Amino acid sequence: MTKRQFAKYLARDMHCPCGCLGREDTYVPQHRINRGIGGSKVLDRPANIIVLCSAVNGLIESNADIAQQARVYGWKLQRWQVPEEVPVFDRVTGEWHILDNDFHRVIQERKAA
Repeated sequence: MTKRQFAKYLARDMHCPCGCLGREDTYVPQHRINRGIGGSKVLDRPANIIVLCSAVNGLIESNADIAQQARVYGWKLQRWQVPEEVPVFDRVTGEWHILDNDFHRVIQERKAA
């Protein structure tokens, strides 16, 4: 991912949805559905990528409880899920959003987790 592409994700997401409000240099792009080594580039679409802080990104991959929370919040998805249809929860704003492939987030009516 180029710096220019990442800037679009950061402009859309504004912060890590975990609520840490970390520094911008700690943010990383995370595939909601894992692409895997040599996986399909179709999973590189904007609805499938979310900006997370590096701490949460690492915990999602190494801690089963955090990984489960990430699935509840829509930060991580199962292979069968459709990123354009599964909202993500932003703990900073308390809102659910649908991510689209034009780098937008649309607020959804849904109870907070």
